[in-house]
Amino acid sequence: MVPYLDGEDVAGVQSRVRMYNADENLLTKMQDIEFALFGNLIMRSRMKMGVPAFLGGNGQLVKRRAVEEIGGWDGYAVTEDLNLSVKLMLRGYDVKFSSEAEVFQEAVGDWPAFFRQRTRWLIGNLETLFVYLAPLIDAPITLHRKLDSLFYLFSMLFIGFVMLGYVVFILNLAGFTLRMNAPFIIGIISTIAFFPLVITGIRRDGYSLPRTLILSIEYWAYCLYLLPLFIVAAVHMIRRRERRWAKTFHTG
Repeated sequence: MVPYLDGEDVAGVQSRVRMYNADENLLTKMQDIEFALFGNLIMRSRMKMGVPAFLGGNGQLVKRRAVEEIGGWDGYAVTEDLNLSVKLMLRGYDVKFSSEAEVFQEAVGDWPAFFRQRTRWLIGNLETLFVYLAPLIDAPITLHRKLDSLFYLFSMLFIGFVMLGYVVFILNLAGFTLRMNAPFIIGIISTIAFFPLVITGIRRDGYSLPRTLILSIEYWAYCLYLLPLFIVAAVHMIRRRERRWAKTFHTG
């Protein structure tokens, strides 16, 4: 990873992240697929497009000078890695992705703990969007990087809309008539786009084609958890109660 830090405009580098207990159950396997797709598709694509990668928890190196320049880590940020990434981009810094390096972490093995973890992640993403939307619009960075950063921050909202489209699509197939044309169309378009991308990302990890197709369908079903997640995260943000750090339980 170290050679990627070369250059005054480079503040950090992110490696691939995988789950060492991926074979524990279906939930841990889907988390491994999720992180694999994040590296194989999103991060690789960002490097080819010439836009910064994002720091994501484990497997990151950041120059001390850059961290000190932006005032250090934000102890109040729910997702401090995303917060740090955005602040670095506001200063015009670049973040690289090292596809050659991998770190391993423990996937969450049960749904209650997993849902608590993802609620925190989504709240952190939405809070970062609300806090840094105006600064990003006014930031002295190139237009294409500005638009890319805004798209990345809005991506979770877009994904929520896509998942709503899936539900409307399924209900319509089941015979229910729902007058929600926009989500219905989004669901059809997203389904068509979803599987080729996911299949490509999974195949890059060396799975056979039959196994890739099965994992793709399982991953599509797994992603439906995002619908209740958005509802829970919205309630948490509206209530605005004092938050406590929802530490994810790990067995080691």
